[in-house]
Amino acid sequence: MYELFVLGELMTGEKHGYMLQDVLNNAVGLGRKISSGTLYPLLSRMTEAGWIHLRIEEETKGGRTRKIYAITDAGRQRFEELMKETLEPNPEAEAALIFRFKMVYFGYVTKEVRLACLEDYLQIIRRSREYVSRFEAYLQSQQPEPAKQRNQLLRMFDYRKRLGEADEAWITAEIERIQAEED
Repeated sequence: MYELFVLGELMTGEKHGYMLQDVLNNAVGLGRKISSGTLYPLLSRMTEAGWIHLRIEEETKGGRTRKIYAITDAGRQRFEELMKETLEPNPEAEAALIFRFKMVYFGYVTKEVRLACLEDYLQIIRRSREYVSRFEAYLQSQQPEPAKQRNQLLRMFDYRKRLGEADEAWITAEIERIQAEED
């Protein structure tokens, strides 16, 4: 997932490691942070794989050196492959995060790749909604105890259903909008 993010960010232009870490931390949202101990080994592996190029630059303030990363042709190819990869529904939250990363970089892929990604995520949303509906029906028919917990589970499922409905409506509208775009 972080490979996709790094390559996507580098599609926009070269960046130094601290900037990549800062943007990534903002992208993953509250409660989840990417440490230097995660990011820099990833950048090293990506450099070794030939997907990105590292350039060392002397920084004028403080005399510190700065590592600047840029995407290579092999990195652009890898980015395209990652954008085309099918989303895995488990864990669902991870699929949602990867989908959001992909959406940010839709401007760098073809209409077909964007539509495939949206359709892929739409299927995950629909499967999730089906799961919630089945479990909700089970709770209503079996009436497991304690009632207090059962009732709260039903409230939580109502919340998830409403989120799923909104997600599905938005994704469906986005698919229609992209389909209407001229090639």
